[in-house]
Amino acid sequence: MSVQPVGSGLVEIACDESGFSGSNLLDPDTRVFTHASVRVGAAEARRWVEDLREQSRYGAGEYKSARLFKQRPVLTWLLGPEGPLLGRSAVQLTDKYFLLAGRLSALFSDGLDYRTGTSLDADEPARRAALALHLYGPRYGERWWTLLQSFIDLLRSKNKTTYDERVDDFLAVAARFDPVEPALAEPAGRIGRPQLDALRDRLFDDRTLLPPLEVLIPALVETTLHWSADGNAVAMVHDEQSALTVHRIAQVNLLMDDAPLALRQTDSRTDPRVQLADLLAGSARQIATAELNGHGDPVLTALLRPYLTPHPIWADTASWYQLSARSRTTHRGASGTIAPASTSVTPEPDVSSTTS
Repeated sequence: MSVQPVGSGLVEIACDESGFSGSNLLDPDTRVFTHASVRVGAAEARRWVEDLREQSRYGAGEYKSARLFKQRPVLTWLLGPEGPLLGRSAVQLTDKYFLLAGRLSALFSDGLDYRTGTSLDADEPARRAALALHLYGPRYGERWWTLLQSFIDLLRSKNKTTYDERVDDFLAVAARFDPVEPALAEPAGRIGRPQLDALRDRLFDDRTLLPPLEVLIPALVETTLHWSADGNAVAMVHDEQSALTVHRIAQVNLLMDDAPLALRQTDSRTDPRVQLADLLAGSARQIATAELNGHGDPVLTALLRPYLTPHPIWADTASWYQLSARSRTTHRGASGTIAPASTSVTPEPDVSSTTS
């Protein structure tokens, strides 16, 4: 049973995330970011949380996914057909490495905005460049990872003065990257000071630009688009997050004219619906991370599969083949399109043959 939005009307969902690492987007231990949403009433959610505690013999404190993973029967019950979540919950997956590749490719194509990396993104050249960067970039070892870190540092600049000081460092690192593959060399060759000066002006003067490296916002967009697919208005109750300011939610709504979002924040310790979302997000992150690292658990992967939304920011074909369980599938990620799952991407991925 795959998760489906309901008919037109108002849908209230409770949400939480797992895998937030602040500005350390290259931390391999938190490479996967998950955003979970559940459509369960407060009274029912409270009963389910109490049931979880009883099954796990856990008393004090908030019940978290780290403990849940140590109690496999409880975990499989929660995700399975007898649990409370199947058919009325969803999970959005993000590979932060691919998100960064998408942001970098958007800079090359002068198209950095908050549609970048979501299913609203119509920049086909940038999507292809993102996929090429993600597939080929790691072959350059330290040069690639230094480029990504320099890019992060640049976008994290607190003011124009700091930004200008970091531009020279970024240009020097980009020059040393010097890829030979045409799929990388052509977009990389377009990077220069004019693009970076224009980006500086957007970052510090354009209030419509949301923080480019905030991983939560693209996940929020895709979650809203999923639950509003049948014409629903979405009311979201979210665990407290500093990224979810009133201004940013207003900017998100500007991107989604036909999918209005109303959001209020709460403490997950006091709202059992958000506690369920927290458990789902944490469990999904561990399951998806295991698949991405090549040692997935077939039983748990099969249990997660029905929850996944159709537009993950994800470009690893082998893991998506397992997570989606389709012999041939395509989906768009962060400014890129994943090749059919039956198409090998190693050791020589054919980036030019990917399709939208």
